[in-house]
Amino acid sequence: MSNPDPTALSPSPTDGITSVRFSSGPEDHLLVSSWDCSVRVYDVPNHRLRLKMEVGSPVLATCYGADKSSAFSGGLESSVLLHNLEQPSNTHATLGSHAKAVSCLRYSASTGLVFSGSWDATVAAWDAKASAKTPTMRLPQDGKVYSMSMHEHSLVIGTSAKQVALFDVRRPAAPVEVRDSPLKYQIRCVEMIPDGQGYVVTTTEGRVGLEYFDAAKKGYAFKCHRQKVSETDTLVYPVNAVAFHPTFGTFATGGCDGVVNMWDGDNKKRICQLAKFGASVASMAFNHDGSKLAVAASDTYEEGPKDNQDDTVYVRSISEAEVRPKTKEA
Repeated sequence: MSNPDPTALSPSPTDGITSVRFSSGPEDHLLVSSWDCSVRVYDVPNHRLRLKMEVGSPVLATCYGADKSSAFSGGLESSVLLHNLEQPSNTHATLGSHAKAVSCLRYSASTGLVFSGSWDATVAAWDAKASAKTPTMRLPQDGKVYSMSMHEHSLVIGTSAKQVALFDVRRPAAPVEVRDSPLKYQIRCVEMIPDGQGYVVTTTEGRVGLEYFDAAKKGYAFKCHRQKVSETDTLVYPVNAVAFHPTFGTFATGGCDGVVNMWDGDNKKRICQLAKFGASVASMAFNHDGSKLAVAASDTYEEGPKDNQDDTVYVRSISEAEVRPKTKEA
């Protein structure tokens, strides 16, 4: 087990942390959303809070735009907001709204649109440059949208109906494919493989599935984030978060057990397990070169609110040995 000390970013959010996202460049700015009704930007190399923006309601999702100068957020208030990070203030532009909470956001560099998933069972696309507060497209789903992932023109959506839908955002009139989740229990996270050939899906029942779009390539599933407490009993934890390493294509999973595991998906092996964090892992993100991993250690409310729960964003240095794929045995 690897155990270098992670750095806790300060000041921390004062309520549950919902997402962490690194900027795409070497400046390593980290975008953080929280139930405390704020969006924060941390300057990670200099260990300081760069911006804090109050939005008036709990924030469930955030993402950067084309670069580190803009960001989007959404949450319980149901609106999709645009933030200018070069002119910080508590004012923001409203791109439009859903009928229910905004649960996830993804920016599409290929189209210049931001996609929002909602508990109203739709995904909408918004043009930040347009004056009209109407989406450029709205994609109905079969259930609440719980997770989304984007790769070039492909958008993958995980819903409360335990389905995974694939859309080509250039031709969004109908999904390219809709699959039932390979896992029995409720979806927590879907994340595209970096080469765009498939995705990882996780559930509330301590399982991870790796699926490929090519029907000739067989997917698989495995158990993780479990703790044996006796000869007959095992505690099973939800797997909340997935983050792919930008260079090696290996991936990290984070669960309600406070554990982060590194996996080599091609060789079906665990590479390592990081030292346990003090709370559930709610969200994770690698920086641009994979040398740092941001981890939101935060209450995810499966058992109701907890007293004296610390909500902290950690940034941990990652060595190559912790993420390099395992060498195949002869």
